[in-house]
Amino acid sequence: MKNIILFILMDILVTIGLAGCGADQSDRGKDLQGLSQIEIYSSDGHLVNTVLDEEILSQFNDINYTDIPSDTDEEMDALESKIGDLNVICTIISYKTPAAAWHDGSLEKLMELTVYEDSNIIKEQIVPETIKGGYVPKEFLIFYVTVSDEDKNFILSLME
Repeated sequence: MKNIILFILMDILVTIGLAGCGADQSDRGKDLQGLSQIEIYSSDGHLVNTVLDEEILSQFNDINYTDIPSDTDEEMDALESKIGDLNVICTIISYKTPAAAWHDGSLEKLMELTVYEDSNIIKEQIVPETIKGGYVPKEFLIFYVTVSDEDKNFILSLME
């Protein structure tokens, strides 16, 4: 049952949450699926970089953080147990432009990624407010994924 809920949530996020409704979206917003800004924080919580560059945001957006394996529960538990003793390198918070036609111009927090030392495992925590029209418990919005060396190097380059 939990697997079904996870897959439904991921489908909702991809089709609605990340893409928005298309209202008040420029071509840039469509290419970036509403992604407008990312902030990179060091392991001690200090802001080290803010990225607004469309090309970098597009590259960041193209990384597949939501590649959920078919055996989700066991795989998530295995990845979570592997990061237990690892040190955090950085945390990345992504923001999107609200999909509503009328908004105050402020950005909405989309997700938080945690990058670990000596591992390609990324913890992805989707902000519950991203899911419109219903409540989803926070524990169903935390995923552990493995990224390629190339993607991890790109993510770490954002700290510069």
